[in-house]
Amino acid sequence: MSLTNKRFRPALLSAAIAAAASASICSYAQEQDEALEEVVVTGIRSSVLDSVSAKRDSDVVAEVIDAGDLASLPDVSIADALGRLPGVTTVRDSGQSSQLNIRGMNGDFVQTSLNGREQASTSGYTAGSRWIAFDQYPSELITQAAVYKSPKASLIEGGVAGTVEMKTANPLEAQNQHNFNANVRYSFNDAAENVGADEAGQRVSFSYQGKFLDDTLGVAVGYADLSQPNNAEHMNSFVEGTRDFDGDGSEDRIIKGFQLRAENGEDERQGYLASVVWQPSDAISAQFDYFRSDFSSVDTRSGFYLEGLQRDAGTYDIQNPVVEDGILTGGDVTLTTLAGPWIEIRQEDQSTESLTESFGFEFDWQITDNFNAKMDIAHSSGEKTRLDRIASMHAYDLTYDADGNLQSWQELGGQSVDFQLNAGKMPSVAFNTDYTDLSHMRLGIWEQFPHEYTDDLDSVRFDFKYDVEMPVVASFEAGVRWSERVFGDERGTFRWGRREGQNGFVDADGNVVLNEGCEFNRSDVPCMPMELDGFVTAHSFGGSMSGYPNYLTLDLEGIANAVFGPGNYDAQQTWDHNWTLIESGELREEVTAYYFMANLDTEMFGIPVTGNAGVRVVETDTKSIGIQQVRDGEGDEIIDDNGVARYDYAHVEYGPEYTDVLPSLNLSFHITEQDQVRFSAAKVMGRPPVFQLRGGAGSWIDTANDGVSPRYNVWSKGNPNLDPFRANQLDISYEHYFEDGGAVTAAVFYKDIESLIETVTFFEGDIAWSEIGLEAPEGLVEGQYQTVRNNDMGGYVRGIELAYTDTFDQLPGIFSGLGMTSSYSYTESETAVDGGGNFPDQLLPLPGLSKNVWSTSVFWDIGNFSTNVNARYRDEYAFSGVAPGGSSLTMADEYTTVDWQSSYSFDNGVDVLFQVNNLTNEPNVATYGTPSAVAEYAEYGRQYFMGVSYQF
Repeated sequence: MSLTNKRFRPALLSAAIAAAASASICSYAQEQDEALEEVVVTGIRSSVLDSVSAKRDSDVVAEVIDAGDLASLPDVSIADALGRLPGVTTVRDSGQSSQLNIRGMNGDFVQTSLNGREQASTSGYTAGSRWIAFDQYPSELITQAAVYKSPKASLIEGGVAGTVEMKTANPLEAQNQHNFNANVRYSFNDAAENVGADEAGQRVSFSYQGKFLDDTLGVAVGYADLSQPNNAEHMNSFVEGTRDFDGDGSEDRIIKGFQLRAENGEDERQGYLASVVWQPSDAISAQFDYFRSDFSSVDTRSGFYLEGLQRDAGTYDIQNPVVEDGILTGGDVTLTTLAGPWIEIRQEDQSTESLTESFGFEFDWQITDNFNAKMDIAHSSGEKTRLDRIASMHAYDLTYDADGNLQSWQELGGQSVDFQLNAGKMPSVAFNTDYTDLSHMRLGIWEQFPHEYTDDLDSVRFDFKYDVEMPVVASFEAGVRWSERVFGDERGTFRWGRREGQNGFVDADGNVVLNEGCEFNRSDVPCMPMELDGFVTAHSFGGSMSGYPNYLTLDLEGIANAVFGPGNYDAQQTWDHNWTLIESGELREEVTAYYFMANLDTEMFGIPVTGNAGVRVVETDTKSIGIQQVRDGEGDEIIDDNGVARYDYAHVEYGPEYTDVLPSLNLSFHITEQDQVRFSAAKVMGRPPVFQLRGGAGSWIDTANDGVSPRYNVWSKGNPNLDPFRANQLDISYEHYFEDGGAVTAAVFYKDIESLIETVTFFEGDIAWSEIGLEAPEGLVEGQYQTVRNNDMGGYVRGIELAYTDTFDQLPGIFSGLGMTSSYSYTESETAVDGGGNFPDQLLPLPGLSKNVWSTSVFWDIGNFSTNVNARYRDEYAFSGVAPGGSSLTMADEYTTVDWQSSYSFDNGVDVLFQVNNLTNEPNVATYGTPSAVAEYAEYGRQYFMGVSYQF
């Protein structure tokens, strides 16, 4: 039975997939040869039932979202749509979904492809990454998405948690000779004005599909434009150090500081798609696909910053300290010395630019009735840049001479702040100083740390399929795939000033004398506070932050041009900050994979059984390219951007080669026409995060344990010799399909992960460096090696997944248009990770693992009117931030998000709609393990959309 949605299809290119959704969930699904009766189903239910049908026909354990689903809920990216599937959760960044977690594992364990082609990453933020930022992919340009929870041999390796496959359309499968879709939506964020952001935005998209030359040539083009406010009312706190504040004789952990920020900006995304298909006969077809997405996010952050409460007790005064569960969460703080904590107004520009570009050519040749061959050549690239500019404004005691020239300066005395962190909401904060008063406010520091991350991926694959008439096997498949992937990191910096505030004077000869060092000065401008007149504006907080005092926003570029001069504050790679060179480098991966698979069609105990059994062999060659410190004079000449040459660093290129053999088995037992049981078993692997494979390293020389010999020590943030994540997994599921198209399913899964990755320090004599690919300079003893390694803290991840989908056609009248789809998953694991500095001497759950997750959608079609509401719940989970590269874990609180949409379809092809994202304005909340020790609190507001679409 083929299900076709004739009314609700505002997504681009959805016409092509609607007619074919039940035939295949992806390019790997088996074709269905039998002639099927077409039943026309209208409204939102058609997309829901198409997804159920696609799941039913899959030859692996999978969940599917088709074009109707991607369009029928208010989804800016496909991550929101996929987050409604059983066992799939999202990580919200700036109020919208970006990263996917599958079965309790984060994006490091997820493989992603577009039209069967592995995708390059644009998720790098503090370090390079391989997980996909799904907000890069407009939902309007994706016609179908599937999550494969069990692998098969023909599927690209890398998905320990699962594989996400996105599809665009084949224009030759379009319903009509010429198909056109256009969509315009106006958006409004009800909290944007609270932080000074523009409230309005829009989404505009169109697509065209045409068939020419007697339906042998198909052309599809699509464009999607998004502009929307990027806003947040945001609080962060930081924990470090211990001290007995409440006098009970035990050390209390310290909230050392916090930020109160108004974040505002604008997200802009332009997506482009093109496909050309030539099929001169049933035996030959050729297809070229192109996809591009440009995403720019203006991200400015302004507000208060308190830092330094972990410093010595004698450097400040605290009264009425509040300690909850062993953590200082409040008190009345007075700054009494220049060596203690400080208060500042901070301005940041964390704007990013991301570019994804992918193209591929596939040639499909049905050589005989039984033998098929395919060739695919593909390229995918990703590039991500981040400004990372920061300036701080402090309150100063200033003295001037008779001519008005600044003579001395130091932090304003007597500053105080009373604060209390509050569970589940913004903290209570009161200052005694006006930080908008320009008579004492000055610029104290201006710095930037720009990031650039690149990912280039080329691949070639050949696939062969031979149909046979055998008792058990229906066909054999074999293939080979070669790929080369290069990740690049480029870092730099410019720094001027002092974070704690400047302290100095001008002597009789007019020279600037510093009482406290100004170690960050990388310009010829003296290190003394700079006036802010003409570069700042006073603002008030709104929304959840409306009780706080006013703050200043700073024109970062304007004041930099005035203070340093245009072009004189460009970031550089310098030996003064050797990390800028050490953390810049490349990682190269060359992979060759072979597979052989048998597609099964047989009977067992009188029960029809279909599925596949196969093996995939993967050969990986990893090389990290960077610099490593050696003895002075024994390295290469390396010149920094200031022309300074050093000879104590050498270029290095090293890393392992390894082979994985990955067997897989997928069986579907068709108990009745409506019931089937699935069994899957497989071995899977996924390569380590990119930032943990970096080979650049610094070093230092000291004295060995014998008290005489020189000892060579190495620090590094990565280790190219890490083993990949490897796991064995089992899946068993029962699926019952209703005659009207709904279903109820239950599944259990079990994964046994061999090991995880941890930070470690090897001391002299702990390990022979030859075992880990290092070599000490001649005459030096092998000393410390600070790195990351595989540990023995692997273990099981297991859980259950329940899903229910039904349409209530049996109800009378308009109520027959009601329907619902709901899912629940429970996941647990014995694996654990070190809590690090935020959770000393504690083990935390596997990052990304939420024990309880559920999603429910209720939809109602009444003639041409359709409406639906979706609620999603996620239990608490550990995370190191929405960006890769972070190492400080926090615990995200549970949350529930609600979205709602309604639409009306006219008979002339026009649809009108209204929708709301985040209907309850659910905040992001994270803690340090106790409710009052709030690590993060952020509100993003509700997003409203009103729009119209047209198709013919």
